[in-house]
Amino acid sequence: MEFTLNVQPNMQAINFVDQVMENYMTVYDLPYQREIRFVVHELVINAVEAMGKIYTDCKEKIQVQVTQTDEEIRVTVTDEAKGIDENDWEKVFQFDVHNHTSFDRGRGLLFVKNMVDHIWFENVTETKFLVGISKKIHA
Repeated sequence: MEFTLNVQPNMQAINFVDQVMENYMTVYDLPYQREIRFVVHELVINAVEAMGKIYTDCKEKIQVQVTQTDEEIRVTVTDEAKGIDENDWEKVFQFDVHNHTSFDRGRGLLFVKNMVDHIWFENVTETKFLVGISKKIHA
């Protein structure tokens, strides 16, 4: 199974992707439904927020690609924002509980990392950024 969604970077897109993932996970009766839906939700929110900081009238889309095999599910979310600098990729997984200004931000990717088997980043182009995850669904 494989499908791709191309959505505008807005709240409606977040809700749409949430609903598609819920329906997909239910129809295929996949394990880890709650975790995978949470992970995709967080990745799409990050993409929407990143693109909102750059574009006010955005024609670019966020692409969500889901690929399922017998062993795993892979999801990539690609946006048209600059993304995370390669030197900072490991830093995004560090959360400082003593920094009170970070309580409302910055935990999403840390949660995602702890819910999946693998997470990766890719600077596709100078402005196109991809976050991918994989989760084993069968041993």
